[in-house]
Amino acid sequence: MNSLRTAAASRPLLAAMVTRPVGLASVMIARRPTTAVVAPRRLGPGLGLVVRTKTTKSALHLQMNAKKKADAIAEREREMERKMEEAKVLGERLYLWNHIQANHVLWSTTRELRANKSLRQVQFTGKKNTLIKIRKDYWRPMATIQFPEGEGKAGLSVYQKLVELKKRHELEWDDGGEEAKRLLNLTKKERGRELNDQKGNTVADMAFVLGGGGKGNKVARNFEEIREWREKISDDMKKRKELEKELEELEENKMKLEDTQREVQRKVKDVTEEEGEGEGQGEGEGGGEDMEVKETKKIAKVKKQIEEVKKQIQELQPLEEPVPVLHKVRVFWANELDHHFAESWPDNVEHVLGLPEDDWTNEDLEKMIANQERLVDLHAVLAEKKLAKREEKAKLKEQRAAKKAKKMQPFLPTPEGETGWKSRPRAPKPFTGKAPKWAKEGL
Repeated sequence: MNSLRTAAASRPLLAAMVTRPVGLASVMIARRPTTAVVAPRRLGPGLGLVVRTKTTKSALHLQMNAKKKADAIAEREREMERKMEEAKVLGERLYLWNHIQANHVLWSTTRELRANKSLRQVQFTGKKNTLIKIRKDYWRPMATIQFPEGEGKAGLSVYQKLVELKKRHELEWDDGGEEAKRLLNLTKKERGRELNDQKGNTVADMAFVLGGGGKGNKVARNFEEIREWREKISDDMKKRKELEKELEELEENKMKLEDTQREVQRKVKDVTEEEGEGEGQGEGEGGGEDMEVKETKKIAKVKKQIEEVKKQIQELQPLEEPVPVLHKVRVFWANELDHHFAESWPDNVEHVLGLPEDDWTNEDLEKMIANQERLVDLHAVLAEKKLAKREEKAKLKEQRAAKKAKKMQPFLPTPEGETGWKSRPRAPKPFTGKAPKWAKEGL
């Protein structure tokens, strides 16, 4: 009865909800609200509907959201300022990193070795020989190249060329030389280790690129002048090829005209000898002379063109190459012996022992080297344990093989050609099973 009364009492409210669908949408909330709401009221036990009041965000909540937005905007502005500052000095310093175990080398334009950009320099040198991740505890700063202030473009140009040369050393080693033959005779694992060790090649590349080597190298101060000279030489070479081709065509045309002229002269001479004196002779000579004059004029015209083309080719004399004026560069070395990998260094390079103090202090370097030496010692201990385990495993395998051979000795063939089990029979095994029924009955 109570449930029926409650249902009857709630009918007007339900009718109002049905007639006003907009109010229903504003009153009934299907999903869980994100802000505090008034406690729900049930319309009746039989209906199970819940009515929630429409809520608004509190002033404190709005204030917190505004603060979060302001903090995010300030963080983005600080990030933009940091990137702009980095962009101003980007390329003024280049950092060379060396792997403490495999002698991998990586170039970086920042003091920190960033894995997402550094892995792009890693090439495939064999299965299980290629780096798949960058562990910072395995990498040690090897050298730092410092360019003059404001010459970041020159540094980026050098960086691009050094990365490309490193890639070529790792991929274009099979050139048919003695070194390529030596690498081909190695196993895949040994060859991969040899290709990963690019320490010496990288130092030699540094000496070559910092000396102005490579097309488009901006380490030269008069880079624009050199670029214009190369463009001029390129245009002159194209024009020279076109003129030489035209000269060959004119020479061929001249030879054809001379052959034609000789043929005309021969025909005129033949006609003169056959006809002798008379009117025909005069007519024949006149026609032959006209043709001969025409051919002579054509030959003279072609000769004139040939002289003009030759004159143009002589005017295209190669210009004197401008001498590159190189920027002064300082190279900071962590180990003073590393720069001896290169045969010679250009005069614009100054070598400094020790890395820049504003990048790494002596305490930081000592701590880094100590941790890495501890890591190397740990790897040596693990390698010894692995080797001992492998030897123990091989020894155990030999023991099992000897035991198996001893067990199979009776079944091995004898010198007489008979098997061992025939010449040396084994004793019969004792009967351990139950006696059959017929044995018990005495049958």
